[in-house]
Amino acid sequence: MIVFYILVLVSAMPNHPLFEAPFAGLTVVKWLGIICCGYALFRLGSCRRPPAFLKGWEIRSFLVLLGLATVSFCTFGKADGLTFNPIFMYFNYLPLFFTAICVVNTFKRLQNTLLAAIAGASLASLYVIREFQASGGTNLRPGYIAGDANYFATCTLLVIPMAVYFVKMKGSRLRRWLCVAALVIMLVAFTLASSRGGLVGLCVAVLYMILCSGESRRVAIVVTLLLVPLLVLSPASPLQRMLHPNYGDYVGAQIRREFWEVGLDMIHHNPLTGIGLGNFTAKSVSKEVQEFHGIACNTFLEIAAELGIPGLLAYCAVLVGALSSAGKLRAEGKRRDDMFLQHAGQGMQAGLLGFSAAAVFVSAEYQKPFWIMVALTATVPTLLRNHRRQSNATSRATGLPSDVMGNNIQPPIAGAHYLSMQAPLNGA
Repeated sequence: MIVFYILVLVSAMPNHPLFEAPFAGLTVVKWLGIICCGYALFRLGSCRRPPAFLKGWEIRSFLVLLGLATVSFCTFGKADGLTFNPIFMYFNYLPLFFTAICVVNTFKRLQNTLLAAIAGASLASLYVIREFQASGGTNLRPGYIAGDANYFATCTLLVIPMAVYFVKMKGSRLRRWLCVAALVIMLVAFTLASSRGGLVGLCVAVLYMILCSGESRRVAIVVTLLLVPLLVLSPASPLQRMLHPNYGDYVGAQIRREFWEVGLDMIHHNPLTGIGLGNFTAKSVSKEVQEFHGIACNTFLEIAAELGIPGLLAYCAVLVGALSSAGKLRAEGKRRDDMFLQHAGQGMQAGLLGFSAAAVFVSAEYQKPFWIMVALTATVPTLLRNHRRQSNATSRATGLPSDVMGNNIQPPIAGAHYLSMQAPLNGA
């Protein structure tokens, strides 16, 4: 199980020289994935009842998306100008779903996986801060180890709300202080990344937390107040780029608008089939920069351009299914008065909403942290089913109801307080 936690942790650092180094023909990350798949097969063979693989709408929608991507790549796809094969990326996410559903089968393991995701984003943030420091504090946008600065900011949005909720939850004091430190580090690195789209996503996530968090509403407001000085005072903040754009920011915005127009034109001419998986880069040319080919800088637009409207609907269904599963976890927590389930479901919802808002300004459909979070929401049906079965078995064995952690609840004895007071008198 520890290998799976490591895999989740390193997913936030796609360019790390250690984990991306070749070993026996494959990278270290791929070997970690193979080991996790082997462990998942072992868990599947030892369990009495198979997990609910296809109960969540996110996994069903992903299979549809995978089918559309496969057909598109086999018929139209060329992937010219890309440094990776997009269809391989989609097929890599299929064992990720399988592994997560088989391995993350208890609430404790879900909690540990979320903590591993926070730790990975924090470690990536330290690399971002160190890169900014090594540059002499210039306007350089850091993010090599953590990927492009925009991708780093977008993926970090998935775990920032979760870190806030872990700080709020009662429990281990050490865990709470570590999450406080992780939150501060991520917010500093997020500011240095200077992603305008990431700032929009953060506003969406924080707004959701303020509106729906209940007791954690004050925590969300405190996070906002902590971030405002960084955005205002830091010369590399995304707010400064919005208010005072330089020539590079102007050119980047112009290129993005041109690629959006190109993408809309592709959708207009190929609404059902798209232009083929991985073909956007080869068929898009910027007028601002001669002979410049690039991505759509919009996740939803790029998917619609390459896979057509059906592909866009399948991707949106994945996102909606993930939000729905996280909502079920949150509702179960409210029903059982379990703060971890409430915060876990609400944190995943806030992270996914923030990621989706930022994904409007960057092509992030292949970012592994996003698919890991979606895979974790796909474990919710199995988690809830296993817990209910365990609770029912405990209740039948003891004749007592059980709480959310499976512990027996001792009913109060009528008149117990009165009898305890009268016992000495009766004994006299």
